[in-house]
Amino acid sequence: MIKIEIPIKTISEANCSEHWTKKSKRHKQQQFFVRLAFKKIENEVNLPCIVKMIRIGPKTLDKEDNLPMSLKWVKDQIADCLIPGLAKGRADDDKRLTWEYDQRKSAKYGVEIQISFDA
Repeated sequence: MIKIEIPIKTISEANCSEHWTKKSKRHKQQQFFVRLAFKKIENEVNLPCIVKMIRIGPKTLDKEDNLPMSLKWVKDQIADCLIPGLAKGRADDDKRLTWEYDQRKSAKYGVEIQISFDA
């Protein structure tokens, strides 16, 4: 199993009423740090795989709707790193990738990514 922890803030995009420039800046920051983390492990990942994203933050989110929405941009970038060359946002639908979500409370924000190869 591969574990990566990225110190980025994720919030539910479903209930967010921010100005588009603030959202865009957060999304680009999330994607930048995911790309940076994946450069270190790009040769270690084989498909098929299970990708578990654990949101870390001071409050828990509704696990059915808000949790997946808070990790949408992270998920898209992980998929683009694992399956390059597809149109932006299309790789996350690949059948070789299984997605799981979880969360844990902490004073600081972050995302832990666990990749296992039992798929």
